[in-house]
Amino acid sequence: MEEDCIATGEMDGRVLQCNSHIGINFFLSSTAAISTIRGGDELNSTSQLVSQNGNFTLGFFTVDAMGYTYLEIWYGDKTDMVWFANQNTPIFNNSAVLAIDRTTGKLIISNGGTTILVISDEWAMNNGSATLQDSGNFVLIDDTTRRTLWQSFDHPTNAILPGMGLGFNCTIGQNLKLTSWLSKDILAHATFTMSWEPAAESGQLVVYRRGKLYWRSGLLINNSFEFIDESFTNKIYNFSRVSNSDDEHISFHAVGKGLPLWFLSLEGKSRFRYFTDRDLLFADTSFPKDVFVLGMNPKMDHLHKVS
Repeated sequence: MEEDCIATGEMDGRVLQCNSHIGINFFLSSTAAISTIRGGDELNSTSQLVSQNGNFTLGFFTVDAMGYTYLEIWYGDKTDMVWFANQNTPIFNNSAVLAIDRTTGKLIISNGGTTILVISDEWAMNNGSATLQDSGNFVLIDDTTRRTLWQSFDHPTNAILPGMGLGFNCTIGQNLKLTSWLSKDILAHATFTMSWEPAAESGQLVVYRRGKLYWRSGLLINNSFEFIDESFTNKIYNFSRVSNSDDEHISFHAVGKGLPLWFLSLEGKSRFRYFTDRDLLFADTSFPKDVFVLGMNPKMDHLHKVS
């Protein structure tokens, strides 16, 4: 089989693209950055997609303790994992590949030539591409119509990134919520969920433990929640509520240029990490208890746990 190889890159980074009738295999150095795959391309365990700003990476990651492999998106150096494609269907080896199927145009994970997970319901009839955006959103689009067919922001796992939302989204017909992991080594859906619960003129965030109310934020009023200190949330987020006959959800947007990450932890806590220019400003801020924010001094009596 003949292949045409083209090396591209910047500085010391180098991308080797080998074009053949079976697609393109990527061999990436640590400084190279490819953010998009197209129909017939394959991303395997030795290659990754990196957003153009370099903040987010998509690739396969194996949990050593269990031997489970997941396709995931992480921020920075894998400390903060923000999305998983196969959270409930781990792969038991590192031979899986991510691809846009040539026949169906769907985004799939396959292993040994067999499709083991169809990630996207919709497909590109002709030309499709999937890009890891600077926001951390992984988006499949039809290159002909430029229509978004699927995006990871519509399928949250355990984390919220700026631009994401929680609540009912009529466009995809789903109630978007966060779900905790089973353990640090098994990332399957577990005990806690966090969702948006609308009220007459507002709404609140609620955490359920095995279907029973565990914690609530209190109503959202003037960009602040009743039981979350406003000096904390107002420095980090602008909240946008959408309420109409079709949709009922809340969107999270960052204040300024910082990057806040909001996680639902194994224990059902909301855990925050906040970055400015890739530097960690504060870490492991959490509620409903054990709150600690550098320089912000949140008030403990504003936090509310339902027992």
